[in-house]
Amino acid sequence: MDQEIYQLLYYYKDEEDGTEGYDLSEVQLLDIDKERAEKLIKLLDNENLFIAYQSMLILIAWGYNEGFSKFDQFILERWDIKEKFSPNRINGEDNVYDEFSYAFLISTYNTISQAQLFPYFVKILDLYGISFFESKLKSVLLKLEILSPLLSDTIEKGMISAIDNKRYYQASQLLPVVSKYNRLLLNKFEKIFKDLEDTDKRIKFNLDEVKQ
Repeated sequence: MDQEIYQLLYYYKDEEDGTEGYDLSEVQLLDIDKERAEKLIKLLDNENLFIAYQSMLILIAWGYNEGFSKFDQFILERWDIKEKFSPNRINGEDNVYDEFSYAFLISTYNTISQAQLFPYFVKILDLYGISFFESKLKSVLLKLEILSPLLSDTIEKGMISAIDNKRYYQASQLLPVVSKYNRLLLNKFEKIFKDLEDTDKRIKFNLDEVKQ
């Protein structure tokens, strides 16, 4: 990777405590740097899709429309079918939409309201049954307390789709989200997941979380 691109994507420096290093997740949390953002916008059209993807993660976190627009293109063209952008260390499945979810959450720390994120999470949840999600989407939706109830129907469809595709544990990941705002839906899914508990012991973790 070109050194300038590497610096743009990964270099961070915390002005408060003086720490610095190379970590994209730390760059996402930096104060918005307009000069750096302009250079990142140019990387969105890089022929290397991985570089374009990582530029998106930063620009979305910083609330730049260009990052959001490129995400629309990413999901419309299903770049994740062409290659893996964030392979899970255990099963190798692409966890890319979890990473996008986290970037959207960070954007609310800057300039984006939860309401503005609604169409993006609808698109992500539409893929919940067929794409891999580890846990970040769950964590993000638990934090977006205004947005999550608005997504109730889409979350339900996503969970059903995941069950239909035998992603039982993944489907149960959204149970704690549902428990916060929709008791009827919770009761419906609790019974389903209790019946599915023997298929994947990890389901119990999400059932227990609902009881807390």
